[in-house]
Amino acid sequence: MKKYTKLLLFALSLALFMFHTLPVEAASAKISMNKLSLIPGETYTLTVENNMDKIKWSSNQKKVAKVNSKGKVTAVAPGKAKITAKIGSKKYTCTVVVRGTVDIIVFCGQSNMTGVGNAIEAPRLTQGAGYAFNYVTNKKNFPVLKEPFGYGQDDSYFANTGYCRGSMVTAFANAYYKQTNTPIIAVPASCVGSGSVSWKDTRYKGVIKRVNAAVSLAKKKKLKIGHVYMVWMQGENDAFADMSAKMHKNNLKSIVKNVMKKTPVEKCMIILIANYNRSSKIGKNFTRIQKAQRDLCKSNNNFVLISSKATTLSDDYFLEDGIHIIQNGLNKIGSHAGKIAGKYAKSH
Repeated sequence: MKKYTKLLLFALSLALFMFHTLPVEAASAKISMNKLSLIPGETYTLTVENNMDKIKWSSNQKKVAKVNSKGKVTAVAPGKAKITAKIGSKKYTCTVVVRGTVDIIVFCGQSNMTGVGNAIEAPRLTQGAGYAFNYVTNKKNFPVLKEPFGYGQDDSYFANTGYCRGSMVTAFANAYYKQTNTPIIAVPASCVGSGSVSWKDTRYKGVIKRVNAAVSLAKKKKLKIGHVYMVWMQGENDAFADMSAKMHKNNLKSIVKNVMKKTPVEKCMIILIANYNRSSKIGKNFTRIQKAQRDLCKSNNNFVLISSKATTLSDDYFLEDGIHIIQNGLNKIGSHAGKIAGKYAKSH
């Protein structure tokens, strides 16, 4: 018995030894991105994963995109370039497309446009789909769009302190880019708790300032501007104020007319507000505002309806107040609105 036990232990020891000494196949080296979409002046650092050897970086079109010894790619001018990482005799490449055309979109409205969602639950931005123009904190560059969109951009026209937590804008940018293949410059211009009267009287001036500043920077960076749009989601405040449909429509017409007069904005794209189910009386007011906006889009060429998705959301997509939409709902609205807006832009 002891003899068999010793033989068994020996066999087990041998098996373990062989298992631990078997060669483990190393993970193959690969470049971090095979394709990149950039705008002039933008940078992106490439790496080669699973590699410890020296890398020699090069570009076949330095006038389009150049790369330094650490893999940092800088977009120079519109066109296409191939970035190569050479390791010994092996080469790894990334195709870089530098886009020279952008669409500028200003996002206006009240808290559901500001976004009281959760930035962590927003979708990941499609690489190259969107950039931001942060009028208050950075007037010299177009950083990559990120959530919470518009954070820190309050001024005398727009105040969102504590409410700017996660928006529909990233979802919008992804869907828009999928339709148009054109990146957007997203401009934040919303204000929590704001009614259309305040927009008609003063806030429209803030929109004008921000749009013109974004346009000016784009031209300075020698970017071609394809379209300039205003996306609007507002009306909850007007509904609670029991505003008439006529007054709401007149206010919106005045706002958009003044903005168009002093900016290159071509169209105001409407996202309908959601339903309100906490009170039948106030709920009817919400329905009245929705109908007013639908009618406006049918009767006035300055407006186009791009989404009524908010009207289909169940109570599960709202905070306890029944007004503010959670991130999952904002993602749905943004995706739907971006898709329709992109189709519109593509056909115009």
